[in-house]
Amino acid sequence: MLDTRPLLRDVLPEALAPLLVQLGEPAWRGRQLSAWLHRSRALQWETMTDLPRALRLRLADAYDLQGLKALERRISTDGTRKHLFELRDGATIESVIIPMEGHFTFCLSSQVGCAMACRFCATARGGLARGLSMGEILEQVVHLERDLAADPPTTRGQRAGNLVFMGMGEPLDNWEGLAGSIATLTAAAGGGISHRRITISTSGPREGLRRLMRLPQSVGLTLSVNAASPELRRRLMPIPGRTPLPVLLRFGERWARRIHRKTTLGYVLIAGVNDDLAEARLLARLAAGRPFKVNLIPLNRFDDDGLAPPGVDRVLAFQQVLLQSGVQTFIRASGGQDIDAACGQLRRRRLGSRSGRLA
Repeated sequence: MLDTRPLLRDVLPEALAPLLVQLGEPAWRGRQLSAWLHRSRALQWETMTDLPRALRLRLADAYDLQGLKALERRISTDGTRKHLFELRDGATIESVIIPMEGHFTFCLSSQVGCAMACRFCATARGGLARGLSMGEILEQVVHLERDLAADPPTTRGQRAGNLVFMGMGEPLDNWEGLAGSIATLTAAAGGGISHRRITISTSGPREGLRRLMRLPQSVGLTLSVNAASPELRRRLMPIPGRTPLPVLLRFGERWARRIHRKTTLGYVLIAGVNDDLAEARLLARLAAGRPFKVNLIPLNRFDDDGLAPPGVDRVLAFQQVLLQSGVQTFIRASGGQDIDAACGQLRRRRLGSRSGRLA
């Protein structure tokens, strides 16, 4: 039977004290409860030992503490850790721990599926089911932190580091869940994480960008570009309502000025599609002299599709065009290729196995 209790992590930290006052408790109990939720990563009521048992029972009757159930965990030879979670309604999402130099990055999902229909994305193949609630987003962080605590890394990435909304879904199409989770993650009474450690990756829906400019936290921003010519970009990312590329880049400039950091342009390289050096020269003209840096990401292929990443020489040649124009450019290798770590692949494979085919 579907549990209809609201998730306690769907309550903002500042609302916990008034909630407990309504239950006849002192307001400072709210700070205790917030610390258990967002600092101690509590997933069981009985671990909250400094809260009275009677209060825990009342809270448990009204609220659910867990919205995610671990279904599958895979570890790549490169250290990438991929998690598949089942939500209370039976839907599934993915979260990934990515090893970086000196720290780990948590890649978080914001939706069940995605409506953006990007040609190169496994998540988009299944369409959009729904957005994740704030609590479902926050609980991904809890599980990933607990994973690192239970199985500490012994090579690269010795601590938790950055959070990127770059998993399943278009973050700006789930504004309530996104804004609430960022507010909680950065609040002193919540996660206490610096806004500089959080990045939103977006394909640029118009209404979402308007809302983003009102976000109080100066988080990092990655704009998913994937083509420098508008026609090619429309073919790769066909959903109407997406911000035209020139307007998107102007927004990226405004955001960079606001946060005093460069906006990242994300570019998934696909062999024979958008890896032409003429495309690189056009991208260089768009990015040069502006507060941008470029991440080149060779496609992480999925096995029932004809798209493929370019060869190493082609990727390096594409990068060289940008570097020669003075554009800071990095090659971001797709980690975890042996464990279906690209966005939506593990979920898609599991759904396909249930139906007897690859969805």
